[in-house]
Amino acid sequence: MRALRQGDRGREVVDLQTRLLSLGYDLGNRGIDGVFGPVTGLAVRAFQQSMGILADGLVGPITWRELVEAGYRPGDRLIYLRQPPFRGADVSELQRMLNDLGFDPGAVNGLFDGRTARAVEDFQRNAGLNVDRAVDDGVFKVLKTYAAQTLGTHQMPDKEGGYFPEDLFDGTIVVDAARGGPKDRGYVCPGGRLAEADLNLAVALELAQILPAREVLLTRGDDEEVSATDRAFLANSAGAKMVLSVRHAHHKAPAAHGTASFFFERLGYRSHRGSLAAAFVQKGVSRALETVDIGELGRSYDILRETNIPAVMIEPLYLTNPEDRALASDPYYPAVVAEAVAGSLELYAGRDAAFIAQSG
Repeated sequence: MRALRQGDRGREVVDLQTRLLSLGYDLGNRGIDGVFGPVTGLAVRAFQQSMGILADGLVGPITWRELVEAGYRPGDRLIYLRQPPFRGADVSELQRMLNDLGFDPGAVNGLFDGRTARAVEDFQRNAGLNVDRAVDDGVFKVLKTYAAQTLGTHQMPDKEGGYFPEDLFDGTIVVDAARGGPKDRGYVCPGGRLAEADLNLAVALELAQILPAREVLLTRGDDEEVSATDRAFLANSAGAKMVLSVRHAHHKAPAAHGTASFFFERLGYRSHRGSLAAAFVQKGVSRALETVDIGELGRSYDILRETNIPAVMIEPLYLTNPEDRALASDPYYPAVVAEAVAGSLELYAGRDAAFIAQSG
């Protein structure tokens, strides 16, 4: 879809305004008039801020998806396991209530995946309901009855202070090279000799060679297009313990530079293991490259949200910055990043808290 912005008119704007109004956002005296004016713009920004996404006042694919998901109320529809999964505010509320009652749905990510379905099955069995993993208004009513008796603290499933209780490497780790294929090259450096998609893959291939895991799976091993849904499905169906996604940043301002890492955080939910693992990876990569340490940040990017296991995304540098780009052009760069990531995860698995505490 094309992005909606101030000045636009028509049925798409009417649909936007109808959704905003149903969510409780003020559209002023004119209400739903099909004109994307300043008041509608303020409502869009307020919604974006509440969802923790970029509050730019534009209604692009991400904002529109969040608007659609926010409109689902518990009991409005029948939810069951399918691919792609049901997603929405009703699923998030289901996951929160299951969490409160001690049935582990995994991340509160608003996606009705296999782990959430298993938690529903456990609840149905314990509550004496029909065990079919499907959730309708009747199941929500029973859940609300039980959930009302809890403290409502929404305890999160991550335990052990953000570490794995067992050996992280005694299992599968999925390495995701972001982008790929002729339609998604990412940022292409001046001269066309270096594209983000190729650099992501180069780092991922190095990681696949040196990670000390029992098994390492790549979401792509060549220059091919793989959807976000397929990447997440691979990780979830493989029973992996962690996802590592490699991207490289770009910005319209060439001065932007440095290393950043990301973990899943959305609407009050934070992946504790993802957050701590990202902190280790962030320190390791920024020190190895001697880049500015931007920090580890909570985000709701697809690969972080749709994988129901701890996930870390690393952006080692900005390809639009001349100094960072010079680092990326070095033939040894992919190996340096991969070694830094692998070494950091070994420290994380060994619970070497002193590594994070060190400055510089």
